[in-house]
Amino acid sequence: MLKFSADVKVNRPVEKVFAWLTDASHQSKFDKSSLKMEVLTPGPWRTGSQFRELRDLGGRKTEVLSEIAELEPNRLFVIRSKTGPGWLGTWQLEPEGTGTRLHWTGQLTMKGFGRLLEPLIGRQMGSQISSQFAALPGLIENDISE
Repeated sequence: MLKFSADVKVNRPVEKVFAWLTDASHQSKFDKSSLKMEVLTPGPWRTGSQFRELRDLGGRKTEVLSEIAELEPNRLFVIRSKTGPGWLGTWQLEPEGTGTRLHWTGQLTMKGFGRLLEPLIGRQMGSQISSQFAALPGLIENDISE
């Protein structure tokens, strides 16, 4: 199992950061491997909401079905893959001054032959995740006026 984490401060209120993160149209802005995200469950995200994503995984376009495993508005959401490699991403938000502290963890469980590639995949994903989260506060702050 591969584990990743990131911790960033966003200079915007929790409610606005949560709304930005749970808007599927923003996914590809910060996650370059996400080519398209389509919400399959009408309405705002909630526990049980499902979506389909087209991802670039190692140069291969792959469709992944995922769901919101847990959601507490303005505090937490957890995304779990239902197809493809086993993915669990947890987003925790808490107020910090007038901004938001965002703590993210991700776990990837490879299956079959993919398990042999975990060290390589881990290095590639770790680098990509670091750069994505370094850029994320600026993306959110540019999209959300003070």
